[in-house]
Formats: sequence, C-alpha cells, structure tokens
Amino acid sequence: MKKVAILTVLAVTAVSFAAIFNEVEPNDTKAQATPAFGLVNGDQLTGTSTSSTGAGLDYWLLSTAPAPLGIYRHRLLVTPNNLAWTASIRGLGQTAAAVDTAPGIPWDGVVGVPNATEATVQSISSATNPPRFQQWYGFGKAEQLHWRINGSTATTVPYVVDYVVEPVTPVDIGSFQPGVITITTFGQGHSTDTDLWVYDSNFNAIVGYGNDDEAPNAISGGPGTGTTLQSWLARTYAPGVYYLALTNFNLANNQPSPSDDDFRTGSILEFPDAVLNSSTTTNLNMAFSINDLGRSIQIPNTKVGAFDINWFKFTVVPEPTSLVLLALGALLRRR
Repeated sequence: MKKVAILTVLAVTAVSFAAIFNEVEPNDTKAQATPAFGLVNGDQLTGTSTSSTGAGLDYWLLSTAPAPLGIYRHRLLVTPNNLAWTASIRGLGQTAAAVDTAPGIPWDGVVGVPNATEATVQSISSATNPPRFQQWYGFGKAEQLHWRINGSTATTVPYVVDYVVEPVTPVDIGSFQPGVITITTFGQGHSTDTDLWVYDSNFNAIVGYGNDDEAPNAISGGPGTGTTLQSWLARTYAPGVYYLALTNFNLANNQPSPSDDDFRTGSILEFPDAVLNSSTTTNLNMAFSINDLGRSIQIPNTKVGAFDINWFKFTVVPEPTSLVLLALGALLRRR
C-alpha cells in the first residue's frame, strides 16, 4: 500500500510540473513575440485575442526542451475548437537560385537565399483530425519557431494551447553503395505532388539534398521533362547513416532549394532543426524508389494524416574490396 501511495504522489507531482505560459502584450509582431522556452509534454500556452489585425495578433517564439537525439513529432492543440481562431507557423520566403549552370550530375552546389518576407508556412484547420492543431518535427535539439494566433469578435474567452510531443521511429530501408544515389517519386504509379529532404546521421539537413519538383533532363540529368510535380534527387553519398523526410508539397525546413529543383521559391523556416509539412491532405500514395549502382528498390509509402512527414533511414556502406573477398575465400578453403 505504501508503494502505491508513493507512486500516486509521484504521478501527480509530474503532472504539476507542466508549465502554463501566458502571453505578454505587446506581442503583435515577431520582434515582440512572447517566449515559451523549454516546452515539455503537457505545457500550455494561453492568451486572449478578439481581433485578426494589429494588436489582435499574438506572436509566440517557441523552443522545445532538449531530448536525446532522434525524431520527434511536436503538436499544438488549440481549444476551444468551435470558435474562430486562426493560427499559423511562420517562416520566410526565399530568393530562388539561378538554374543549374552545370546540367546533369553532379549538381553544381548552388542554393537559394532566404529573404526577409514573412510567410505563412502552415495554417490551422478545422477540418483536420483533431481539429485546429499545428504540427512540426524536430530532433531533440531545442529547435525554435515562430507561431501566431489571433481571434475575432467572437473569441472573447482565452485560448488554451496544449503542447504534445512523441517520438517517431523511421523505417529502415536498407544499405546502399557509396557514390550517386537517386531517390525519386517519379514514375512510381501515382501523381502525388511530393517533396523530400535528406538528413545526415546527426539529423542535420544536408545543404542542397532536397527536391520538390523534378526538373527537365537538361538541368537535372533525370528522366523527366519537368512537367510533373514529383521529386527526383540524385546526389553523391559517402559511407554513413542518412535519414529521408518525404511528404507532399510543401516540406519546409530552413534550407533554400537547390538550383536543380524545378520549384525554387517555396516558403522556409527561420531556424534550423525544425521541419514541417503544410498540407492537410491525407491518405496519399507517395511510393518512391531509391537507386544506387544499377539497383532500384521501390518503397511503398502512404501519407496517413494531416501535416505528416514520413521518415526513412538508410545506410551507405562500401562493398568488400577484392582483397577482403580473397582473404575470406582463402579462410573458407582452409575449413
């Protein structure tokens, strides 16, 4: 009985540690954003807004608590959900890179440049399940982002926003050879407008290792004519572990688009280590293939929920050298 009582006290104490962050006026712009740093599961944001302009805008600067390195899905759930709240994750525009001046493979290494234009990267929706939530992914690196909420004359009660985080396990799709590896949704039996980015073993977005739309063959070296909205990314990989984030348009991190992408002006995030999808469309076929030295593997893939990004892990390892194979053969013969 004593053990049960102690466990009950500990459980109640853990819940009581959840923090409530109150908006601090003025917070009508990103420069005035109310900070909410070190967010942990169960924390809340709260404030009041009865207007959609000027002083009615509530900006927040959010930062998640550090966690062991991995993939995490973060959510904000806004209540009451039957009122006219409008909310969005904020970001920036980008100035497009000039079209690849060295067509084909390898890519010329040029990317776009973030600009100062504030952009809506993901908008809240009453049609999602659950309604009125926002979602992004991070890696335990205390990532930051700007979030904005506002109401109307009907929203006279305070909004309450619950923060929820949970880990995500990537699908391991196997090992591939060093050199040029191609990841594509082009020609995979669907017409989904896809968007993807590759991360290194420490979950850093690799500069230029992303693609929204396949470009014409003369620019990308790919198989298409640039008329589809599907993805084709050919890049050189050294041995190591990599992670693939794949979803439908728009995938946004803080990386501008490379010069061999056919769409190079998508909205991006301001800070590193966060990544999100802007689309509420669900149940999408996003099958893709990954190809190394003449080998092609197709991976079934479906986007199930609003704002979802699907995660995959692959390893690049060299084949055993001929000397290693000879030594192994000799060892086997001795047996």
